[in-house]
Amino acid sequence: MTTPPSDSWDRLVSTALVGTGRRAVPDTPDLPDTPADVPARVLLDRAVLAAVRRDAGYTPSTRTPVTPDGDPERPEAGAAADARLAEILASRPELLPEWLRLAADAGLSPSRATVPALLDRGVGDSELRPAIVRAVGPRARWLARFKPAWSYAHAVLLPGDRYRERDWTHGTPGERRHALAALRATDPARARELLAEAWPGLRQADQRRHLLETLATGLGADDEPLLDRALDDRSATVRGQALALLTRLPDSGHAHRLRGYVRELARTDGRGGVAVDPVRPDRSDILRDLTLVVTGREPDTAATQAERESALVTHAPLDVWTDLLGRTPEDVVARLERSDEPRLRETFAGAAGLQGDAAWARALLRSIGTGLVDPRSHHYRDRGALQLAGLFDALPPDERCRVLLDAVDDDTTLLALDQVIRTVPAPWSADLCDWVVRRLHRPLKRRSDVSGFRVFCSVAAERLSPELHTALPDQPPGGDTAAAEPYLRLRDTLRFRHDMTREL
Repeated sequence: MTTPPSDSWDRLVSTALVGTGRRAVPDTPDLPDTPADVPARVLLDRAVLAAVRRDAGYTPSTRTPVTPDGDPERPEAGAAADARLAEILASRPELLPEWLRLAADAGLSPSRATVPALLDRGVGDSELRPAIVRAVGPRARWLARFKPAWSYAHAVLLPGDRYRERDWTHGTPGERRHALAALRATDPARARELLAEAWPGLRQADQRRHLLETLATGLGADDEPLLDRALDDRSATVRGQALALLTRLPDSGHAHRLRGYVRELARTDGRGGVAVDPVRPDRSDILRDLTLVVTGREPDTAATQAERESALVTHAPLDVWTDLLGRTPEDVVARLERSDEPRLRETFAGAAGLQGDAAWARALLRSIGTGLVDPRSHHYRDRGALQLAGLFDALPPDERCRVLLDAVDDDTTLLALDQVIRTVPAPWSADLCDWVVRRLHRPLKRRSDVSGFRVFCSVAAERLSPELHTALPDQPPGGDTAAAEPYLRLRDTLRFRHDMTREL
């Protein structure tokens, strides 16, 4: 057996360190001869040859494949569902939320090869992140260790998630956030204690805000001291998060202070409407409770006064207004109709949406009535400023659909309907689906109806029950060629969603 030549690299390096003036260039039988005769040049030439030989023969290091944590793996969706997901990612992104929801409800996961593309999609679309993580499951958090951009996966709590002491004490910011959220779901008091203990040492505002967000689970009166403390945080985002959570505690000391400010500043105007006196820039108590900052250097303009008024009305519990001005939300809304400050109605709409108050959302939407879709109504021109999406979100799903159906009739134009129908999220009630299908059977009356028809078809394609694709004729009613493209795309999307539902 022939012995392979030894590697001359170490001997060449040793000679280079002391210099060729003190040590001869070593023999290198493992290397080709070099033509140089000057010792230093001979050494360098042989070192180059040795380096090339070593690099050319480099064997990449191998590692044991990394295995996920011990969390149970979900079964993958089948080949048909995976192929449909690939098509959705490529050309039908509007259907991705529904695919993810169906997969998560069925306890299925996207194929392992598709998961990185999904997580990348969540990097640029924060609204998709919860749905992505719920569909992927625990693997999403495990993968987040290897790509910081995916760390948003730690913000989503999954069924069965549990608190891990190591994650809280030694984990990354994302792991600490997830650990605290998991503990909050099972032991809210202990989670609050841990956060209060850690709070003084949290130097980064994002960490404080993200950890504060975990208090949304099991939020209660005992959380108020920590939230009130956060109202004095140096970061505006942390203060804003604290205010958002305090707004959900109508019996807190903070809420009672806001009620007091409203009683102090609200009044009836000359027409019997509602008015709110300005919040002066020297009212540090009000500004602090609304997380507003006044430096004293900027002028106290009408715009800044309106901002402070809006913040107070939006965050103060709405029951203070019925105590002051009427027995029911409808009474107060009637006063708003007579108000000298028309923007107040918009502000109350924002408050009802933010606080999720169905009674106030119902009263405000009833006051608009057919003005939602009737251009002849004086409410119609203001509907864009009323934050309709928040009002509809505050209502139960069937009631949202009923409000829309009560506002429309056979003469409602699709162009007038487009802005409102987009604010009524799925699931649509059977009655609303039936009305939409009937409307799709009607031919367009005017060429100007085409733009409204396009929006109508686009929204219906995503929100109609997918099995209704069989209830639509093959061609647009009346044979309108201008309506053919959006109509046929609607039918195709409904069939696509129908097959997607069957596969999952």
